[in-house]
Amino acid sequence: MFGRWRKKGGGNPAKQQGDPHELDREGDPRGGVQSDEYRHAEPSEVVTDEGVAMSGPAGAVQDGSTPDERRAQQRD
Repeated sequence: MFGRWRKKGGGNPAKQQGDPHELDREGDPRGGVQSDEYRHAEPSEVVTDEGVAMSGPAGAVQDGSTPDERRAQQRD
């Protein structure tokens, strides 16, 4: 039963162990290993890689404010 999930000559991308490039797809920069430009982009930036435009990775914008300061701004 477990043998059918194994790929011959490759790792199991679902476990994300071993080769980090196992999920790479040509022409699709969203899977596998992302570029340094994408990984260091702010969430509000647009990054173009391999002809695909996408927003930066999700997360809080690094603006130097503390969480308490951001909460106070959102309440105003």
